[in-house]
Amino acid sequence: MNVIRTITLKLHLADEDTQKLFETMSEYTKAFNASAQWGFKNHSWNKVENHKGTYHQFRATSPLPSSLVQCARDCACESLKRDKCKTLPQKKPRSAMRYNHRVARIRIHEGFASIATIAGRVKVCFSVPSCYSQYLGWALKSVTVSYHKGFFLHVSMESANVPTVSNGAVLGIDRGIKNIAVCSDNSFFNGKQVKNVRGKYAYLRAELQSKGTRSAKRKLARMSKRETRFVTDVNHCISKELVSLPFGVYALEDLSKIRVQKRRGKKFNGLLNSWAFYQLEQFLRYKAEAVGKHVLLVDARYTSQKCSNCGHVYKGNREGSGFRCRKCGFQLNADLNAARNIAHDGISNVSRLPVNQPNVACS
Repeated sequence: MNVIRTITLKLHLADEDTQKLFETMSEYTKAFNASAQWGFKNHSWNKVENHKGTYHQFRATSPLPSSLVQCARDCACESLKRDKCKTLPQKKPRSAMRYNHRVARIRIHEGFASIATIAGRVKVCFSVPSCYSQYLGWALKSVTVSYHKGFFLHVSMESANVPTVSNGAVLGIDRGIKNIAVCSDNSFFNGKQVKNVRGKYAYLRAELQSKGTRSAKRKLARMSKRETRFVTDVNHCISKELVSLPFGVYALEDLSKIRVQKRRGKKFNGLLNSWAFYQLEQFLRYKAEAVGKHVLLVDARYTSQKCSNCGHVYKGNREGSGFRCRKCGFQLNADLNAARNIAHDGISNVSRLPVNQPNVACS
C-alpha cells in the first residue's frame, strides 16, 4: 500500500513572472471551460473523444502549451465524470492549474522549480519548511499551481515504504456532538470546549452583524476562520491521540447520509451543520495510514438502540445519554454502548480490509 502526501510550498516570484502565471491561468481556465462545455453538450467524459473534439481547435487560437491543454482537458473530464454530466463544471479565472512532468520540473532539495507558461518557462525559488523534511526522499507524483494572496506549489509525494502493524485489535469509535469521540476502550473526548467556543463566536457574529458599521465589518473579517482553525486543531489532537493507541484497526460509523435526515428545528440544524465529523474521519485516516493502521466504516443503523451485552434492539433502550436494555437490564453510557457495538461490527468486517501480500493459489 502506497502513501501519498501533498506538501505546499510558497513561490518567490518576480513581478514579470507573476504576470506570466496570471495570463497562463486565464488561458488554462479557457481550455478547461472549452473541454467541459464540449463534454457537457455531448454527454461524455471520455478523454480521448474530448481530445478529438476540442484539442486542435483550441490550440489553433491559444498560446497555452500542449501539455497544459491536455491537463485542463483531463481535469474537465474528471469533473464531468464526478457529476455524471448533470451540471456544467466551470473554473474561475484564477483557479489552480495541474502540471505534469513535461511542463514542470521540481528540485525539492535545491528549492528550485521550472514551470511552463504561455511566454516560456519561468524559474522560481521556494523554501521547504522543516516539517516537510520527512517527505524529501519520496517520489514526486504530480504538481498543482494555485493562487491565494501569492502563488503556491502543491507537490504530491509518494512512498511505498509503509510500516506494517501486525496488531489486528479493533477499536470502535462513536462520533457525536456532545462527545466528539467515545471509544470502546472507555476513552471519552468531550466536546464542551468546542461547544463553548462555537457559542462565543456565534454571539460575536450576531452582535457585529447587527451593528453594521465599517469597524464591525473589519472585526468580522479578522474573526473569520478563527472558529474553523480551532475546531481543526481539536480534531488534529484527537486523531493523533487515537492513532497512538495500541489498536491496528479503527471502526467508525458510516455517516455519509447523516445530513439528509429529517430535521428537528433551527437549533438542532445549526449543531448538525457545524458538526465536523467528516474532518475527524479524514485526519484519522491519513494519520493511521502513515503508521500502517486501517480505518473501516460500518453500518450506522441501530448502533444506538442495540444492547452491546445481549444484542437486543429496541428504540426505547436509549434515554438521553443513558442506555438501559429492556431485555437483560444492562446499563451503560449510551455513547459507550454505541462504541462497543461499532467495535463488534468492525470485528465482523475486518476481513474486508486490503492486504499488502497477494493471495496466490498453490499449484
